[in-house]
Amino acid sequence: MRALIFTEGGSQIGLGHISRCSSLYDELQQRGIEVEFIINGDMDQFEIIQDKQYKVVNWLSKSFLKNYIRKSDYCIVDSYLADEELYQIISTQAKKALYIDDNGRIQYPQGIVVNPSLSTRAVKYPKNDNNCYLIGPKYIILRSPFIQVRREGINSQVIEVLITLGGSDIHNLTSSILKQLSSKRSDIIFNVVIGSAFENVEEIKSITTRNIKFYENVTASEMKSLMLRSDFAITAAGQTIYELIATQTPFIPIKVIENQNINIVGLKEYNLVNTVLDYRDVDFLHQLQKEFDNLLDYSKRKEIAKLYENVIDGLGRRRIVDRLVTN
Repeated sequence: MRALIFTEGGSQIGLGHISRCSSLYDELQQRGIEVEFIINGDMDQFEIIQDKQYKVVNWLSKSFLKNYIRKSDYCIVDSYLADEELYQIISTQAKKALYIDDNGRIQYPQGIVVNPSLSTRAVKYPKNDNNCYLIGPKYIILRSPFIQVRREGINSQVIEVLITLGGSDIHNLTSSILKQLSSKRSDIIFNVVIGSAFENVEEIKSITTRNIKFYENVTASEMKSLMLRSDFAITAAGQTIYELIATQTPFIPIKVIENQNINIVGLKEYNLVNTVLDYRDVDFLHQLQKEFDNLLDYSKRKEIAKLYENVIDGLGRRRIVDRLVTN
């Protein structure tokens, strides 16, 4: 029995797909199933899955899929690039196929469609006999260290703030955020996560304020520790928001790409954040400073952390894999 995970990632499109699929990989492997990532990307190596079997290849090819997929394979696809014809080939070739979808991108062939988001209403799917739909917070995928985590308490004073803009910082926001905030609050430590697909590392590290700590090639366990150490976070509005919710870490979300819209709808639907920032706004840094100052307030952070409790139970990956491998 073998499971293949088809996805994409790199310096321009980030590592969100790979990150969330790594949790499904772990769940499958724990059940004794052989698993392999098939990644379409512009990088030769992916640090976040260095302990996993993966192949970097342009799998957006009919001939590759027909030659590589066996009739006994389970296939998972998490892609914004593959077209309907490629999905149809995967569905036909595989024993069973599962598609992770954030925004109703295409009409999917026979298989399981998973929308692992907070909102169950943001995307309308057609009812048919070909698809089983798994939608909503019950199916949010968390990496292994983030399952059933509890924050011990909320500090009365802000001591540390986490800045994490995903696997790739394509708009170079990290440096501008640091310049805006770090020198004004020398009493606060800024924990800055530098993703493996960042292309502006030298510029970021040239900001040498003593209260900045840089972290590179961060594992899931290390990221969990950083979140639990930090009093709040400034983050891209991608998959990381679910890990912040799981660790009850208040956060300021920034929309950095259009495909984060569904995440944002879910945050607003559950009233989990005060404001979602957009990096394109002319007064973006001013708005960020305002939200930063708001979260310095102990009662505000305590209120937000309380809201995050029990939103995500961490069993999403188990439920998803149950549906995939159960006849």
